[in-house]
Amino acid sequence: MFLGAAMNPEIIERLRAIVGPEFVADKDYDLIAYARAWSYEGPRLPEAIVVPGSAEEVSEIMRLAGRTGTPVTVRAGGTTTTGMALPRQGGIVLDLNRMDRIYGIDEDAMAVSMQSGVTVYRLIKYIERRGFKIPWLPEFGGGVTIGGWTAFNGVGAGGSVYGRVGDFIVGLQVVLPTGEIVRTGSASFKGAKQFARYLGTGPDLTGLYLNSLGVSGVITEVTMRVYPIPEALGWVSFGFETPEEAQEGIKKLVRANIAYGITCVDDEMFKTIRLPPPAPWVVQFFAEGWKPEVDFRVRKAREIIAGAGFGKELPQNTPRILWGGARGTSLRSKPPRRYMCVGCFHPLDATAAVFNVYNAVGRKYNLRRGMLWWTCQTYANAFPVYVYDELADGPELAARAARECREGWGAVGAVPDYPGPDPDCTEDIAPEYLGLWKRIKEALDPYHIMHRGQSPVIER
Repeated sequence: MFLGAAMNPEIIERLRAIVGPEFVADKDYDLIAYARAWSYEGPRLPEAIVVPGSAEEVSEIMRLAGRTGTPVTVRAGGTTTTGMALPRQGGIVLDLNRMDRIYGIDEDAMAVSMQSGVTVYRLIKYIERRGFKIPWLPEFGGGVTIGGWTAFNGVGAGGSVYGRVGDFIVGLQVVLPTGEIVRTGSASFKGAKQFARYLGTGPDLTGLYLNSLGVSGVITEVTMRVYPIPEALGWVSFGFETPEEAQEGIKKLVRANIAYGITCVDDEMFKTIRLPPPAPWVVQFFAEGWKPEVDFRVRKAREIIAGAGFGKELPQNTPRILWGGARGTSLRSKPPRRYMCVGCFHPLDATAAVFNVYNAVGRKYNLRRGMLWWTCQTYANAFPVYVYDELADGPELAARAARECREGWGAVGAVPDYPGPDPDCTEDIAPEYLGLWKRIKEALDPYHIMHRGQSPVIER
């Protein structure tokens, strides 16, 4: 654990003056509660917890942190496996859970605006009552906050049509590390509402905060596209004997351009969540829209796989059984289990190779594991888990496996998503790209306070 010195009492008093004494904590029991997140990493102790209620309060906190050189780590749901929510070098943890206001839906623009501490579950329920839905269901459940999901540019079920979160962000309100409050998108113009992300007057500044992992500022508001709830949702599941067969079946379904979502799991995942596997590789196809349209798409998917000469249709309740049991990866057990998630994005023709690398590494270290995978438009996102005994092995064994998995994926043309024990994976990134990112980081964060230690290669 990073123990760090106690925070200067003068800074604590200034923080209390900004947000109110009830929204600042520096007692040991409070700090310990924020020392871990849903990550393989060991605990990192902050020096103070601050819970702002507005962008203006965040702005004052950032100005104070800049003047005093105090590190700031932004946190809300704490569901990321990347360690983004951990205060690697102490300082302030900025807890955004109090910033949970939903401003409403602009039905003309088909967009919803909210503060960044709103959870995905609460947002879904809010817009469902008004006849709308968001494009995806997030990979880490309803406790994910909109700000964290945006900062990570997450993905979810529905990616076959909608892509990643960033593809449907209209605009943001962000507080820079220097304290300025900035809007991106059309609302950056005086008198204009937030209806369009891309403008004719400069670069796409929203993109600076997608996949930023918090290092470029604090996302305080998000405006996101919404869509009418479709009349029907249909699905069909297929079983395949080999990764190569699964890859070819998936490619045929993607090329048909008929899916709302395509997911894939393996028999190892079924074993990990204590369910009997119906096949070595299970591909699930989802369609949404008008009822006749959905019926046609599901029927077409069946025809495509039947015509391929391999693969078999599975019982209709397979998706419900699988996703209903997914919580089993975190069930109490003896010895206690934790899991490390490592992920990549890859072209569809690398699917079998990605699956084979993950399995080879898991067998090498005798790790319980499970593949989670879905399409993102015309490419794919794999994010398998390696399960380990926290008391016997600690995270080191799974971390070693994750590194080897990532190295093997790189050899077949994949790029990192959830990078596991190496947050940057910088040895594989072109130096020109890193140089540009470092210059942007220095311009945005001249006092070097944001998520210090998260991205060492772009820090001073």
